[in-house]
Amino acid sequence: MTQKKMPKTIQPTHHAAILRNNEQFVHWLSPLDAAGLSQLLSHADHAKQLNAGEAVIIAYDGNGLYRHKNVDWLSERFDNYIYIDRVIIGEAAQGQGAGRTLYADLETAARRRGHTHIACEVNTVPNNPASHAFHLALGFEPLDDVNYPNGVSLRYYVRKLT
Repeated sequence: MTQKKMPKTIQPTHHAAILRNNEQFVHWLSPLDAAGLSQLLSHADHAKQLNAGEAVIIAYDGNGLYRHKNVDWLSERFDNYIYIDRVIIGEAAQGQGAGRTLYADLETAARRRGHTHIACEVNTVPNNPASHAFHLALGFEPLDDVNYPNGVSLRYYVRKLT
């Protein structure tokens, strides 16, 4: 039986893979350089990786210090949540269960910290149908679609932790 790999903390040695994969999927993610990645990680409440940075999740406590338009939008609706800011699954890790493993690990951490919800957003322009399907399959419920002035449109999702 193959032992399932557990997510581990992101280390500086993983940054090159994270940046490479972010660039490959930048049409669904916001641009990211080394300084930006360091800043995201410095504020993250949960930042884990698999396969030497080939699969990554970065999340923030909605009541924490990290502020962003998505966090602000969600904070108007929820009191106690963790916000998934960025998930990057490189081609080498796709279809291997990396996303499900990272989300399960985040859920465990969120429950331990007393969060009642996990929230995220997925692009609708440009559309990311695979991510929408993934979140729906994991029990996330759509909240609302929001159009931002920069031409990006998002669908917010939430999953109640019971």
